[in-house]
Amino acid sequence: MSHDEHGHEKEPIILTSGRRMAKGLAVMVIVVAVGASIAVPFFHDFYKNPPPVTQIRRAPQPTEQPQTGGPTVISIPSGASVQGNPSFEPNPAKVPVEGIGSEIVWDNLDTIPHTATSGTGPDDANKGKLFDTSIISPNDKSDNIVLKGVSQGDVIEYFCTIHPYMKGQLNIVAAGQGAQAGGTTGGVAGGITLTILEGSSVQGSPDFDPDPLEAKVGDKIHVVNKDTLPHTVTSGNGANDADKGKLFDTSIISGGESADLALDKVKAGEVDYFCSVHPYMTGKMTVE
Repeated sequence: MSHDEHGHEKEPIILTSGRRMAKGLAVMVIVVAVGASIAVPFFHDFYKNPPPVTQIRRAPQPTEQPQTGGPTVISIPSGASVQGNPSFEPNPAKVPVEGIGSEIVWDNLDTIPHTATSGTGPDDANKGKLFDTSIISPNDKSDNIVLKGVSQGDVIEYFCTIHPYMKGQLNIVAAGQGAQAGGTTGGVAGGITLTILEGSSVQGSPDFDPDPLEAKVGDKIHVVNKDTLPHTVTSGNGANDADKGKLFDTSIISGGESADLALDKVKAGEVDYFCSVHPYMTGKMTVE
């Protein structure tokens, strides 16, 4: 062992040999090569299917008012991309040949993109000629679609170009039959849709649209929850009403989901209802 100038022993210095360094570099090259052999063949899939990201939907601002008397709204429900699940709601949808409701909007409540494209499927030579929404991102709506050259009694098929097994149908009806003034229309459940608005769980925010809802004894109402939280539509004036839920109750409707309720137990007049999860959310129905 060597000593310094003061006679103290020096710590030995171990130097890596050239052979050892070559072995280390060889191991690194092998690891990189193996990783590349796995990643490169699947690079296209990685690029095509990136990891999901959280979608943030803007809450309604105080200046935004609930839309009334607008176009026919068709929902693409959550889970629609799973083959066998409901693809479009309502389906078929009644669309007036002209007037209120003759324009159509598709509202994508699913977590992946979709389209609404006229035609029977990808092999239809005329696909997209009547209308094509192009890509509708998750939690977004299509532009208003105006059907040109259609007549009362026409039945129009459409599908999603991304998931061709998702199919829908439009039934063209006389003006005023498909849409209900003052609310979103549908074409199922008597053509009456009650919307639970996004952000309605915040006390003081708009909650139900339309409010009041006009209906008839025996009608069926299609309830669409556009909020991110669960809600109900329950007859009664609040949680302390002894008769709450006796006329109708949707039970829990999860965010982005829908349910139907029947007015077969309701008599003509004004009917109160509320959300059993958030009792400050209240509404009225005017029943004939």
